[in-house]
Amino acid sequence: MPARLDTIDSPSDLKKLRPHELPLLAQELRNEIIATCAQNGGHLGASLGAVEIILALHYVFDSPVDRLVFDVGHQAYAHKLLTGRRDRFRTLRKEGGIAGFPHRQESPHDAFGAGHASTSVSAALGMVEARKQLGNPNTVVALIGDGGLTPSSRCPRGRWRSAPSAGRW
Repeated sequence: MPARLDTIDSPSDLKKLRPHELPLLAQELRNEIIATCAQNGGHLGASLGAVEIILALHYVFDSPVDRLVFDVGHQAYAHKLLTGRRDRFRTLRKEGGIAGFPHRQESPHDAFGAGHASTSVSAALGMVEARKQLGNPNTVVALIGDGGLTPSSRCPRGRWRSAPSAGRW
């Protein structure tokens, strides 16, 4: 496994890198995802397409305090590599190995057990409401998949929730 990725066991390790190192780490993440999917199968395209956004979110936010909610679980392979599962990543989708989607029992960084589209918005909004009721200052981010906007993000009375207004609505 490449050198930069070998140093990342948690998002706090990621934050030690300089911004100009992140594109190189993104390529290392892609290489590991490709190698693992070539061996085990898996959802290659969705995970490769989400590498930079997952890197950016983990670089900016403080997971697991801040909650990253995936709409499509098979976009989360880079998330798994950056949140303490790098050493077990080659067991992805194998019996006894790590799951091919976020799994709350697998890591405190997995805020919600998503599998397929259309769940992140409603789950994240529930977490925002719980956060407000408990007085927690954490941030909740929904990573919306390509099919997630159609069925689940409409709110009562036909209003659409957007990231800036989610906490105020």
